[in-house]
Amino acid sequence: MKLKDKLVLITGGSSGIGQVLIKLLHQKGARIISFDIKDPKESFSDVAYIKADISKSAQVKRSLTRIKEPIDILINNAGIIRRGTLLETTEEEFSELFNVLVRGVWLMLKYARPKLINTAIILQISSRYGLSLPPDPGVYALCKRIIIDMSRMLQEIYPHFTVKLACPGPVDTPLSRHSCSQEEFSRKIKIMISSEEMAEKIIKLLESDYKKLIFNEEDNKYEYS
Repeated sequence: MKLKDKLVLITGGSSGIGQVLIKLLHQKGARIISFDIKDPKESFSDVAYIKADISKSAQVKRSLTRIKEPIDILINNAGIIRRGTLLETTEEEFSELFNVLVRGVWLMLKYARPKLINTAIILQISSRYGLSLPPDPGVYALCKRIIIDMSRMLQEIYPHFTVKLACPGPVDTPLSRHSCSQEEFSRKIKIMISSEEMAEKIIKLLESDYKKLIFNEEDNKYEYS
């Protein structure tokens, strides 16, 4: 798909991968709307930055009313991380993770769907952890696995949409560094790529006929399929 003049709605566009995606989409000539709970670290005058908590349906619905044109591409990118094993995670952390990573994605899909063009692309950002389910971060990984299954279900129910899935490996973002031990970070940094490199790979996924972008932990390489 050519991205020029396409209307792209992205969540989590104020920092990390989302911020760089907006920059690259802007360079491609796309028209962009960002939903994020935070103000952008870097902004473009012709990008619509809408402050919204995607875990709250009222805010999602209210924000969507501000979009008057059909949406060509929806990118569910917003994320948080809380570390710990399955049962070490606190109730508060459990709720935070599910509210943003599962409920937030579901709310965006549910309420944005009527505004999507019939041949829209929906890009779901999961994680390598959703594929491997490591002990830590356990609940985060569980949420990311749900995103993978949700994407498969979405494609089956709405075959007229093109559902794409990205499962990034380690990316040098504030989220990746959050509460990460020095020992763990020392391991990750050896295979970590920049948010710019990751965003470029995601743009390639959007522009191509590929449906998936997966980080293969066996050889630490990315594979399109």
